[in-house]
Amino acid sequence: MLTQTRTLSQYLLQLAHRRATGELILDTGQGGTPWKLYFYSGRLIYGTGGKHPVRRWYRAFIRHSQTPEQDWLSQLSVPGDYWEVDYINQAIQQQQITLPQAKRIVSSVIGEVMFALMEQPLQSPQWTANRLVSQQITFLSVDRVLDQAGNQYQQCRQASLGLALAPQKIPDLSPILRNEQALQQKISPKGYEALLSWLQGNSTLWDLSIQTRRSIDNILRLLLPLTQQGIIELVPIPDLAAPYRPSVSAIAPTKPVSKGLIACIDDSPVVCKAMAQILQPMGYEVLPVIEPLQQISTLLKHKPDLIFLDLMMPNVNGYELCHFLRKTSTFQNTPIVILTGRDGMIDRVRSKMAGSSDFLAKPPDTRKVAQILEKHLPLDSD
Repeated sequence: MLTQTRTLSQYLLQLAHRRATGELILDTGQGGTPWKLYFYSGRLIYGTGGKHPVRRWYRAFIRHSQTPEQDWLSQLSVPGDYWEVDYINQAIQQQQITLPQAKRIVSSVIGEVMFALMEQPLQSPQWTANRLVSQQITFLSVDRVLDQAGNQYQQCRQASLGLALAPQKIPDLSPILRNEQALQQKISPKGYEALLSWLQGNSTLWDLSIQTRRSIDNILRLLLPLTQQGIIELVPIPDLAAPYRPSVSAIAPTKPVSKGLIACIDDSPVVCKAMAQILQPMGYEVLPVIEPLQQISTLLKHKPDLIFLDLMMPNVNGYELCHFLRKTSTFQNTPIVILTGRDGMIDRVRSKMAGSSDFLAKPPDTRKVAQILEKHLPLDSD
């Protein structure tokens, strides 16, 4: 049994000193799943939990190898409770990643978990001796992990001075544009277009750090003045779906048995997942369309009852796609609702001219989505 400790860091260092092997479960009251840390002979071998365990796992792959392809992931064996580690092991076995890449992936995941636990109170830790995950490729020093996470935490704290938010919570938030006109007045047109891609409600600051190869504190210093002026806001967004779970895209080609089928055309799986979390409890099935140019045939095949369409996608212009859909006989009368982080009058006018039926700002709000459905999808009389 461990001696009395007052901080989580002290507790972890005692586990390391005692060369402990097992599972530590922590509930910090931050929401999400409980935090879990796994030790082998006093070394950290994996960590998971919090609000974004899946997003964190994908992010580590992107940073240290390549984006996990859904086709490849779908061919893996269904894992047990510890899917994150199981899929890393399978990726090594199938030569999708190298051993050095796997080590960096595991280290990245543990580093982010430890950052989130910085300065957290030690509340009723649950220790189970000899409970392990099958991770046997990298064994990290608790001292070193705490030191690296602590340095990153202090940099984040300094960069976020003025925000009434705990530093460990900030990287999991997503920047959203709240005042487009003010932003246009603040920066150049080129800078505006570049920054706008950050403000779509589909990427956390952790995600942006990987996408832009900037540190969290660097991104915060860029966004903090705009946040303090109310031009942008940092908001929570949902996690991604775990790759082994049944995908919301697995829609049967038969007639939907629910209220109807709704398509979400957006290059971000996060937005599609958020829409599914709103729509499915309402009784609708959801068809995510991540690559619209390649999935037009899918739309034609399933004939959704309503389409949510993102404006800003890397390979297709939302206005042009809306106009194209309206020219096809299948979607001439289908409600098409523009879904975007840009909520200006010019965008609304352009959307209407392109043939859209309505306009919904991101991130999607449950109440406003319900209003859209009531307006455009009359209820069936059973």
